[in-house]
Amino acid sequence: MDNNAFIQMSGVFAELELRIIRERVRSGMRNARAKGVKIGRPQTTLDDIPANFLRHYPQYKKGAFNLTELARLCDISRTTAYKYIGLLEQ
Repeated sequence: MDNNAFIQMSGVFAELELRIIRERVRSGMRNARAKGVKIGRPQTTLDDIPANFLRHYPQYKKGAFNLTELARLCDISRTTAYKYIGLLEQ
């Protein structure tokens, strides 16, 4: 019975510690935003698209190969290929 109580108490303390850490992180992010710091990943722009992708993109548009093949040729994920295509077709 003592072992079970110890495990439950450890769980309670772990949960409390997690709440404290989360609040500290949120507070730090609020302070950073107030100082003008941008939080998160930088936005991808047309200048960030690799030349290798731009070289193969016209062939993709003509239907020479599909998105999976384009991503494989450019050594990027399909999700990244979708993102680059979206930027180019805006």
